[in-house]
Amino acid sequence: MRKVSPNAAKKFETRQINRIHKWRQRHPGFVARTVELLLTPIVWAFRRAIPPTAVEATLHGNLWLARRWAREGKTLRTLGVADFREMTQAELLHPEPVVRTIHRRAVWMAAGIGFSSGIFGFLALPVGMAGALNLALRTIHRIGLCYGYPATSEGERLFIYYVLSLAGNRSPHDKAVSLQALAELQAAMAAAAPASRLTTADETGADDPLHPHIRQKAFTIAHHDFSAEITRQLVVVRLLTSIPGIGGLVALIVDTRYMRSVGWAARHAYQLRWLTERGRLPETLRIEQAH
Repeated sequence: MRKVSPNAAKKFETRQINRIHKWRQRHPGFVARTVELLLTPIVWAFRRAIPPTAVEATLHGNLWLARRWAREGKTLRTLGVADFREMTQAELLHPEPVVRTIHRRAVWMAAGIGFSSGIFGFLALPVGMAGALNLALRTIHRIGLCYGYPATSEGERLFIYYVLSLAGNRSPHDKAVSLQALAELQAAMAAAAPASRLTTADETGADDPLHPHIRQKAFTIAHHDFSAEITRQLVVVRLLTSIPGIGGLVALIVDTRYMRSVGWAARHAYQLRWLTERGRLPETLRIEQAH
């Protein structure tokens, strides 16, 4: 494992805490707010049309597939460890070069998916949406691995779905709702039996015990944001991609920006979790998280 100087690690933590604070307070741009306002009735209709069980099945299936091609072995070798749980002993700075690479490559892959599906217009809607969702879940999963959080339990998988709800054009209020739910989930996982934290679900064949309320809340938020994302894809991206000559460019820009936000949401959420577990989260951020 690469050694990190205490001084460099401390400076990096301070810088990331400032970035997390700014990210939590950042408002969507005027165009994004206008589009969201115009799409509100359509989003409401989609939430009514898409049953929560369909969202749950879609997320589980896509995460299962995302984990299959996450290249976990290569990530381990790049981090210089034999097991991801070793990263719990590393400083926050240690995985940063690997995380940056994962984030950057995900953005480039999203550009390829967006352009490829965009040039075929509305006919490529299912492929483009499925590809973007799967890549987003894969990116969150891989970034979580770098901080020592493999998705081997139900709690960790719910954490990934919450992180997904933080991506895109989210208002500070929407972020606060998801982050508060993340804090509750994190507390529930910390309160689990010690044995379940020392062994993974893949080794024991069982998940960490979670209260049904936590599971239900996770998929309620997922259903809310998944419906909004589908609406955005249908109206903002796919209808514009039907216009000859600009479809591929529009889809490339939108999917690239979305994947960039996915990467930052994952980095900040897992960094926030890492800092909280070690008691290094400043009082100001703890107060924000409590509200």
